[in-house]
Amino acid sequence: MVSKMSVTRSWKSYRFVALVLILQIMVYFVVYANVLITRVVVCFLYLMFIPGLAILRLLKLRNLDRGENVLFSTGLSIVFIMLLGFFINEIGKLAVANPLSLNLLLLSINAGVLLISVTTARHDGSDLIQFPQLKRSEWLFSVLLVISLFAMGSYGIVMVNSSGNSILLLLLIVAISIVVSLVFLSEGIVSTRLYSLVLLVVCICLVFFVGASLITRYISGTGDSWIEFQAFRLTNMKSFWDSSLESSPYAQSLFPTYSMVSVTILPQVFAVLTGLDGSSLFQFLYPLIVAFLVLGSYKLYQTQTEKKAAFLATFFLIIISVGKGWGSYKQQVAGLFYVSLFLLLFKKDIPASKRSILFAVLGAGLVLSHYALAYIFLLTIIVAYVILIFINYQNSGATGLFSSSRRKIPLTLVLIFLTITFSWYIFVNMAATFNLLSQEIDTVTSNLNQFFNPQSRGTALQGLGIVQTTSILNSVSAVFFLASEFLLLIGFVALMTSKKKSQGFSIEYKVVATINMVIIAITLLLPKIADTFLMERFYQTTLIILAPLAILGGKTIIELVPKPNVRKLYALILVFTLFIPLFLFQTGFIYEVAKLPSSSPSLSMYRWSPLDIYDYFASASEVNAAQWVQRYTNTDNIFVYSDATSLYNVLTAYGMIERGRILILSNTTSPTSNDFIYLANVTLINQGYIFNASQIASILENQNKIYSNGDCEIYKGQTP
Repeated sequence: MVSKMSVTRSWKSYRFVALVLILQIMVYFVVYANVLITRVVVCFLYLMFIPGLAILRLLKLRNLDRGENVLFSTGLSIVFIMLLGFFINEIGKLAVANPLSLNLLLLSINAGVLLISVTTARHDGSDLIQFPQLKRSEWLFSVLLVISLFAMGSYGIVMVNSSGNSILLLLLIVAISIVVSLVFLSEGIVSTRLYSLVLLVVCICLVFFVGASLITRYISGTGDSWIEFQAFRLTNMKSFWDSSLESSPYAQSLFPTYSMVSVTILPQVFAVLTGLDGSSLFQFLYPLIVAFLVLGSYKLYQTQTEKKAAFLATFFLIIISVGKGWGSYKQQVAGLFYVSLFLLLFKKDIPASKRSILFAVLGAGLVLSHYALAYIFLLTIIVAYVILIFINYQNSGATGLFSSSRRKIPLTLVLIFLTITFSWYIFVNMAATFNLLSQEIDTVTSNLNQFFNPQSRGTALQGLGIVQTTSILNSVSAVFFLASEFLLLIGFVALMTSKKKSQGFSIEYKVVATINMVIIAITLLLPKIADTFLMERFYQTTLIILAPLAILGGKTIIELVPKPNVRKLYALILVFTLFIPLFLFQTGFIYEVAKLPSSSPSLSMYRWSPLDIYDYFASASEVNAAQWVQRYTNTDNIFVYSDATSLYNVLTAYGMIERGRILILSNTTSPTSNDFIYLANVTLINQGYIFNASQIASILENQNKIYSNGDCEIYKGQTP
């Protein structure tokens, strides 16, 4: 007779497989029945967590806390989707024209996840992510936090979209400030076990509600988002990603973005399974990934300092990122892997073999996501490895130089990432990414003769907050920003000079922090490098590592005060004297309250000029007109005349026209019979915002109007 205990053990062994099967049945049902919202929710949860959780179980990693489980599950799930999608694409193209279509993707992903789950069936299931054992008061606080902030943000977005009234979003920012303050006011108010949840909720509210994600259903902004969306649509329209596609003379700006799986195959898989249109998917998927980047940063800082300081350092990272932006879509995905890889390097209790496997998988995710961040990470770990060998040599002599036990960063990890990086960038899309790196290096080296010319630094100082201000409040904001950088510098000095201050910080962290400080110094010293790689990218990337030093710097200064009671409250003092005011400035709260010019679209768009709105957002009429061009013309053989904003935005992302084929319309333009003229917003043109209407009137007289939707017009040259 089978004992009750053995039956229970057998059930525990297969309960994860049962869970996966149930979820897969649900996925099949909601996808093929096309149950709208349910399809989006179920498929998102399934794709974001289940593949990674199955891989974690396969590796039998039992010493991760719940936050680390969620972080690595998310990262591994994204890597799984990207790599599996890539293999389906490359193998499937041999048999079918559209390998990234629904049936093939759904069957392959479910089969892969089920295979991994069955392989782990002998596990007892104790390493499943479970809800934390919280007190009743902690559960109550968690529920109230989520409901109140999300409700305030949701209704706030509705009000902004309907009337432009941002009062609820202003109250949301105040509420976030209060929640963060409560963490430091008393140990009993917010438990340390809720820090991860608080940071996740705060970040989600900021990227979705205070950011521009939910204001428009279309791509927005002034960065790389439009060209990234074009890369996705090239994949989406064909259900195929061409890894051998060469750069066209008219589409050089498309590469190396098209080489990045994070904005081609990854969104294609999510779009096909969830049923979301591309624009909505981009507005939802990537901000959600940012929230897990923040969780990873908190877990990373916990390896070096205590929880309260780690929380404040993470909040500091959020503040700067909200003000300067989280980077492009591909950078947001890469940031998650960037944080996870450093967490693997700094976390001591992961077995070497399993750490190598995780490092290789997550490293592949970084390489497939963003070329610049991958190069920065590669440079960092190579230099760190060499420095740590030198330190070991100094401490133990020549006999310990090749002792593997003395190395802090294993050589195998360095070689793994080096191999993955150059293999991908050299062999995919005709080495477009590697060639771009060579060009950018040539640009920097060719301008070294401008070393003593301050103007050659371009945006370097601007990226660090040293800008010309236009009002007293702007000056105050700049002071707070520079004060945070001053604390970071003081923290770095304290880390390197004081043994007492650096307690808890590992030798690996000290070396990596030093390298990141050198990176900032190089961008200030070398001409053109800040413009070539973007200073904001450098500062935000280095801040992922350096954020705890700002807290250490503040603590160092406050400890100069002779009163012990004051020194104990260093975190609370920093919160109220620096980080909360800086947060209110960076979100645009202060400027909106004072009715000053603000770059925050959610808070202040109703006060923007029509031209500012036009530069940042695409309207439905502009998108429809651009899509009409794509649908009814051969965009590979035409030239289109338009304004600069349409060139870089809507005609790129929605018209799918190579940027080299879009020319600026002027009073000297002479379109031929094969050329088109795209007028994005006739009202703004007639008001003189985009063009001087009288200057182009004579040009339009000789053209045929072939499309109009009331706001946008398209003309075609007459046949001679």
